[in-house]
Amino acid sequence: MFSGCGLWSDKPGDPFEVIISSFDLVTTADQGTASNNINEVWVYTETDVLGVFPLPASIPYITDPNVDVSELVIQAGIRVNGISATRKPYPFYKAMELEVENIPGGTQTVEFHSNYIESAQIILAEDFESANRFEANNTSTAEVVRTLDPDLVYEGNASGLILLSPEQSQVTSTTQEQLYNLPQSGPIYLEFNYRCDNTFAVGLEAIGGGSPQRTPIIVLNPTGEEWKKMYLDLGPFVFSTPSAFGYELTLDAILDIGESSGYVVVDNFKLVYYK
Repeated sequence: MFSGCGLWSDKPGDPFEVIISSFDLVTTADQGTASNNINEVWVYTETDVLGVFPLPASIPYITDPNVDVSELVIQAGIRVNGISATRKPYPFYKAMELEVENIPGGTQTVEFHSNYIESAQIILAEDFESANRFEANNTSTAEVVRTLDPDLVYEGNASGLILLSPEQSQVTSTTQEQLYNLPQSGPIYLEFNYRCDNTFAVGLEAIGGGSPQRTPIIVLNPTGEEWKKMYLDLGPFVFSTPSAFGYELTLDAILDIGESSGYVVVDNFKLVYYK
């Protein structure tokens, strides 16, 4: 399935070719950034999985000679936690339903325009435009600050910045008094953008049920000058802390060994789950 070969290869006839040139996400103001990291699509017929195809995608499909029009369902695919081995359709982007005419050897080119599904609950945790909810603890020697530097800001007017040096070598920070109430079932994702030349960690702190449980969920490696988009799966941690009555986001960094300086820039922290 993952080879993109599809189920048509052992059937006779010339395939109809669907070409998906690009993916575009459209959001409203209360849904935050439209940035995404969709670089493949999952394609389904009415009865089967046709395959997984990298964008821009060329999808061959043998149409049913007994019907005039067939329907394909196309979903945006992500790499959960940035890992290629955990590829799956993203459940919170609307799928595209595409009618394919029974024209052997024909071609249809489309663009994949999508939105968040109506049942998606979206919390704009922090975009740094007017505030900064990340507060360093009292053992930190560095901090998370808002930067207005156009060379560092991802989009809008501001992003979050950590600058590291031998004198300011580590930060342990947590959002303050947000207490995000996350569900105990269904998918839960934290979306955010980042760029860094130093490793850093993002996670959750569970509040309630005894002492707070603070866990870095993912450690991210340097990206150089490139901004990246992350879809972080929070489900395993949330489901393991059923007594928590709320959660805070955590953002930590320590100056990499052997380095004299380092930076981390983050933006558009967004929690997404089912209403």
